[in-house]
Amino acid sequence: MADAFPNNKRNSGFSLIELLAVIALIAALISLAMPAWTSITRHQAKNSAVSLVMEGLDQARIAASSGKKDVWVVFRNDAAKKASLRLVSQEASSYTPLGNWIMLPQGITFQTGESTLMEQKPPDVIIATALGSQLPKGATLGSILFLRSGRIGVPQPGGPTLSLKLECNNAQLAEPITISRATGRSTVR
Repeated sequence: MADAFPNNKRNSGFSLIELLAVIALIAALISLAMPAWTSITRHQAKNSAVSLVMEGLDQARIAASSGKKDVWVVFRNDAAKKASLRLVSQEASSYTPLGNWIMLPQGITFQTGESTLMEQKPPDVIIATALGSQLPKGATLGSILFLRSGRIGVPQPGGPTLSLKLECNNAQLAEPITISRATGRSTVR
């Protein structure tokens, strides 16, 4: 009786050359995909940061107008930690932090320099309430004040809108967050 399978002299499996060719192909595909993956994660981090900041600003505006109290938003760039923001309410001479620090994604900070909200240092009592301790070395603070009406109280000088810019690795992100002095509402252009 004849075998159903002919007798092959070659063993089934992969040769070393075939295996190396497959590994080289996989490595090439990964090297092509990495820039796209990096771009996607950077884009997601930027969108997340903008959303977090806008939510914090809206939360402060609503807390000010509904609670009939002034609300400060303190922005913090800290070399040892992620950039973050925190709300502090002010009723007469009483100051209370509203919630915890809202942390931005890794690598995204508030842009500093002339004509930025990071130029507007909050009063010492607001810093003490927000931080609960001394300002860490290498940290910079900025602020904005929402009045009981929901309008912007600080910073005072300037045009009808304020602009808050975020940066990633010292490069400005495309769209600044614009805040109306009259309404306190924030938008992205």
